[in-house]
Amino acid sequence: MSIRIEKPKTVSHWKPLIVVLVIAAGLFLWSQFAPRSYKPLAFEILGFEGDVQIYDLQTHSWRVPKRGEEFVTSQKIKTGTDGMVNFQVENEIHLRLKENSEIQDEESRVVGKREVYKLRLAQGVLLGATTRQFERKQKDDKAVLKILTRDYVANIHGAIFRVQASAQPGKENKIGVLRGFVEVSKPSPFFRSEGVRIRGLEETSVVGGVIQPATRVTSEAWGLMKESYELLEKSAVMEAEQIDLSKKAGSFFNVVFDHGTFFTPKIGYAGREFFKDPDAGQVFLETEYDVFPAGSFCGVYIKTRDFDLSKYAGLSFEVRRKADEASPESFFIELKSKGNVVRRYAPRTFENTWKLVEFDFHAPKSLVVNEVAFVFTNARVGEAKKGVLEFRNINLMPLPEASAVVPQVAAKAVAVSSPQPAVKQPIASSVAPQAPAPAANSSLAVPKEVSLE
Repeated sequence: MSIRIEKPKTVSHWKPLIVVLVIAAGLFLWSQFAPRSYKPLAFEILGFEGDVQIYDLQTHSWRVPKRGEEFVTSQKIKTGTDGMVNFQVENEIHLRLKENSEIQDEESRVVGKREVYKLRLAQGVLLGATTRQFERKQKDDKAVLKILTRDYVANIHGAIFRVQASAQPGKENKIGVLRGFVEVSKPSPFFRSEGVRIRGLEETSVVGGVIQPATRVTSEAWGLMKESYELLEKSAVMEAEQIDLSKKAGSFFNVVFDHGTFFTPKIGYAGREFFKDPDAGQVFLETEYDVFPAGSFCGVYIKTRDFDLSKYAGLSFEVRRKADEASPESFFIELKSKGNVVRRYAPRTFENTWKLVEFDFHAPKSLVVNEVAFVFTNARVGEAKKGVLEFRNINLMPLPEASAVVPQVAAKAVAVSSPQPAVKQPIASSVAPQAPAPAANSSLAVPKEVSLE
C-alpha cells in the first residue's frame, strides 16, 4: 500500500491583483477611446499673408487656404519664411501662427457639455488671446484650450500668450504669458503630470524635456509677446455693441458719445470692454493696462458732449481690482476742456471687493468738459506694471437742492449729523503728479483700440 503525501499549496495573491489591474486598465482605455457622441467644432481662418498652406482632407494635398474657411479636426496649416495666418473661434479664441511654423487641429468638438479645443504645434510660434466670454466658460468647466507639443502641454486659462516649439528634440521651447495663466506640464498618455503655472508677465522654458521654474519676463521677451495684443482689436460691429452697453453703465454715459483707448505700440497697451455680468445683471467697464516698459503710458479716453461741471456736484463710481491681476501704482482720472486738464483725481488702494469713490467738481461757474481720460503710467517703481481695474455704477452726482434759510445753530447741527461718503479723494491738479504727455504728433482722440504712432 502506497501513501501519497502532498505539501499544502501556497495561496497566491498575485492572480486576483492582476485581474483587478487588467479590468481597471480596460475601463480607463474604454473611457478614453470608446466612441462618444460629440458635436464637431472648427476654427475660422480670418486672413493670411505670404507663404501659407492648409492640408485638404478631401484631396490629401496641400493648398492655399481661403479666407473664411474652416480649420477642422485633423487638418494642418504650415507657413513659410514670410507666412502668417490668423484664425479664431469668433468672440472667444484668437490665434496667429507665425512664420516657419506648422500646427494641427488635433481636436475641436463638444464632448458632453464641454467645448474641447486641442492644437498640436509641431514647430514655430503661436500667439493667442482668449476673451471674457471664453474665460467664463472655462470657469464653469465648459471649455478647454490646450496647445500640445513634443516636449510639453500648455493648458490655457483666460490668457494672452506666446507658445514656441522646436522641431528638434532637446532644443529650448518657451511659453510666455501677458494675462491670465497657463499650466505647463509634460505630455502623458495616461495620467496628468505635475507642471508649472505661469501668470501675467511671466515665462518658462522647457529644455531637454525639463520644465524650468517661472521667471519674470525681460524687456526682450515682452517685445516678442506684445504682438498678441493685436489679436484683441474689435470689429466695427463689436464697437457699436460697446457704445450700446456703455449707456447702461451709469448716468455719466448720458453725456458720452464715444470712447476708446490710447497707447504707444512699442511701449505699452490699453484695452477697455463694457460687459454685462450674467450674475449681477449689471454692466461693468473693464480697463486693462500694460505699462511694463519704462516711460510708457496708456489709458481709456471718453468723449463727452454738453458736459458742464457746474451742473453737477461730482462723479461717483465703484471700483475693484480683478482677482489674480495687479492694480496700478500710478493712475489718474483727468477731465479736459479744449485739450487742457481742468481736474485731475488720483484714486488709490484698489481691492478685490467693490469700493465706492466720489470726487467733487467744485465748479461754481460754467466749465464745459469734452474729454475724460483714465491714464495709467510707469512713473513709479514697482512690479504692478500690468493689471486690470473694473468699474460699475459710474454716475454724475446731482447738485444739492436749494433749501430755506435756517438758524445758524440748526444748520450747524445738520452739518455734524450728515453722513460722509465712503471715500472722498479730490486731488488738485497742482498736487497730483503730472502724467507723461503724448508725443507732438499724437492725439488721445484716436480710433478705438488703435495704437498711437
